[in-house]
Amino acid sequence: MIDDRNRAETRADTYWKRTSRLTLWLLLVWFVVTFTAIFFARQLADYTLFGWPISFFMAAQGSVLLYVTIVGVYALWMRRLDRRYEQDGDNDDE
Repeated sequence: MIDDRNRAETRADTYWKRTSRLTLWLLLVWFVVTFTAIFFARQLADYTLFGWPISFFMAAQGSVLLYVTIVGVYALWMRRLDRRYEQDGDNDDE
């Protein structure tokens, strides 16, 4: 009984660590993209993408598309983690 409880706590700790790590990496990507687009806007204006300056593209569409991609990656990765660390019918609420 105690072994099962320790195993469940270890699985929960591992799940939480992986969830936290994923969240931190995605927040880092979000920060870098946002910071780069704003801070280096003048330098990025010299380069074009689809005929528009990259700074304009990032402000108008690129950042939003990347944010939606981040949310999609988070959802898919968390679904995979949830399936991997799914509890075997145990309800801790009761």
